[in-house]
Amino acid sequence: MTKEKLDAFFSVEEKSGERKINLIRLVFLSVFLVNEFFNFYVLQVVERWLHVRSVWTVLAWLAYAAAAWYLVNRRGWYDRPVKYASAAVDAFFLTLTIVLVEGNNGPLVPLYYILIVGCALRYSGKAILAAAGFSALGYAAVWYYAIGNPRLTPIPAYAAVIHMLIMAMMGVFAAYVVRKMRGLVLKFAENFARREMAEGALSRYVSRQVAKKILDSPDGGSAMGVGRRTQAAVLISDIRGFTPMSEGMDPAELVKLLNLYFSRMVDVVFRHDGTLDKFVGDALIVVFNDPFEQTDAEKRAVACAAEMQTEIAAFNREQAAAGKRTLGVGVGVHCGPVVAGNVGSEFRMDYTVIGDTVNFASRLQGKAPAGAVYVSGAVKDKTAADFSYKSAGKMEFKGYKDPAEVFELQA
Repeated sequence: MTKEKLDAFFSVEEKSGERKINLIRLVFLSVFLVNEFFNFYVLQVVERWLHVRSVWTVLAWLAYAAAAWYLVNRRGWYDRPVKYASAAVDAFFLTLTIVLVEGNNGPLVPLYYILIVGCALRYSGKAILAAAGFSALGYAAVWYYAIGNPRLTPIPAYAAVIHMLIMAMMGVFAAYVVRKMRGLVLKFAENFARREMAEGALSRYVSRQVAKKILDSPDGGSAMGVGRRTQAAVLISDIRGFTPMSEGMDPAELVKLLNLYFSRMVDVVFRHDGTLDKFVGDALIVVFNDPFEQTDAEKRAVACAAEMQTEIAAFNREQAAAGKRTLGVGVGVHCGPVVAGNVGSEFRMDYTVIGDTVNFASRLQGKAPAGAVYVSGAVKDKTAADFSYKSAGKMEFKGYKDPAEVFELQA
């Protein structure tokens, strides 16, 4: 969030704060007026001439309060200078009330401090400073009009100065707090935006849950950037007969088909908290146990492969019902040591895993017919308690001297 956006945000909040102040002012003055009538007619503790002055002054203030409430709260009229005018009018009416009822040492004087603090609802340091200035000027007027009045106890000059200094200090402190609060909001918004961007970038590789885990970890998103040797389960899937199929398809239809297929496959991968390595043409490479440890990585990989085949079957039924092409996909799963991390140039980096484990997983999926999941002996040994397999026999693999026994996952 830029400073301009923050200012726009607080401009909206200033209007919201002004609406709250308008409502509070209405309620307060109404209660004050009721209390004045109660004191005069019930308790009979107020002289008539003071009562009349008080009532007419508060009625005038209440009329302003009603007008402000109607214009801002009901009609939505607001401009940023309104907060300064509003603070000035409140200080004026408070000063007028205190002067007319000769309450220079009475209970109304602390209301100046409430005007200053209440101005914080406007989320504007300048407005708070203005309210403090208006309040100090108002109290100076109260002090001035008390001089020479035989009915009043005069306010000592030092006391008046202290009051005005405290008002100024309160305004400065409150304005500073609001300024710091705005800065913290900006900082939080910037950090939140960066986190959202990082989470969005990570979500290309891992599920949202894993992305949040990475960002919440002590080393943050760097977990995927540092090259490391680790044990991983690698799943690779590939569409059978894709090359001849693609040569006979319209390019736009081909891309649409691949996007539909990959979208459903990635959803399955993320449901099992797999890490998406990359798309290679029509192939999909998925890693488990990286960047965070998964003690059941092999089990997750096989379960993911099984659900992928289930999802492909459902996808094919939908395609066939719509008279469109279906897909046959073979999947291979192997586990072992890999080197993982972000690889590329300073301008473009991609997460990947490399090593013999990845190569053998690729060879393994190349042997798997459409609809089948082939796993290595290592994967079979670690997941035999959770899945059923049958031997597909020993097979020879390009780049490997000795044949290796392959196992097919049973539904």
